Amino acid sequence: MKITTITNIETSAKCNLHCEYCMSHIQHKWRDVGFMDMDTFEATMKVVKKFVEAGTQREINLFGVGEPLLNENIIEMIKIARKTSPLWPLHLNTNAFFLTKEVADKLHTSGINHVDITGHDHFHTAEGIKILRKAGIRFNVTYDFVISPNNWAGQVDWFPADYKVVCPWITRGQAFVMWNGDIVNCCFDAKSTNVLGNVKENTFDEIKEICIKEFELCKNCHQRIEGN
Repeated sequence: MKITTITNIETSAKCNLHCEYCMSHIQHKWRDVGFMDMDTFEATMKVVKKFVEAGTQREINLFGVGEPLLNENIIEMIKIARKTSPLWPLHLNTNAFFLTKEVADKLHTSGINHVDITGHDHFHTAEGIKILRKAGIRFNVTYDFVISPNNWAGQVDWFPADYKVVCPWITRGQAFVMWNGDIVNCCFDAKSTNVLGNVKENTFDEIKEICIKEFELCKNCHQRIEGN
């Protein structure tokens, strides 16, 4: 399927944690990692705006394979994203290590709809819950790495998924924009093995013709096309 929406924007490809079940702490072996700068983010938003105008943009998730609150520009990025897509859900996930009352208040006033706390640390998870409640931000706590674990399509030494779900990336034309503007099939491609284009180098007309389809990583992924 051709790209119809930019679902995830990797505002940060770096993380302060080294979880054994995640690719974030080892992905630097295969690709450069860093923080998305404002020029790249604004180029991404120009693409998002076109999909908003076309009526195919569904949501914006300002996270990738890293901790978004490490990006010093994250609040400004949220403001721009909200202005670009005023009606659609705007999400953030965080391990809550850098979530303070001041940050939460800024997240709220900037336009975040929902925050997922990825419960990697009990203290910061509990503290993050209290902070988000006081700020009036809707949130969820995720323990997918325990409740519904997977091994990143065979890329990490963790529990292989014993379940299958329909791949939303291929079936819905969702795309993932990495911190440097590269467009890839999905968020599992932490090694950047299947770059399809770049928001700074390709025009919107070129980007909308890019097809999201099965590639090598799909062979071991629990997100499958129906019937496969």
